[in-house]
Amino acid sequence: MRTHSARYDTRESLMEALRELIALQVPAEDVAPVLCTIGPVDLDLLADCMDDVGLNGNRSIAA
Repeated sequence: MRTHSARYDTRESLMEALRELIALQVPAEDVAPVLCTIGPVDLDLLADCMDDVGLNGNRSIAA
């Protein structure tokens, strides 16, 4: 995840973070809490991005 900018309020920043979390096999239900510990998160946009990559709260992120 970005270390120089701890804001997740754009599609680009969220998709980058999702790619990294996918690589780490973070469960989908833990994505928002993990990102929120790093910085502000647009949760509506995060939900849209997670839908775009085919995730929902009932399964783990798999690479």
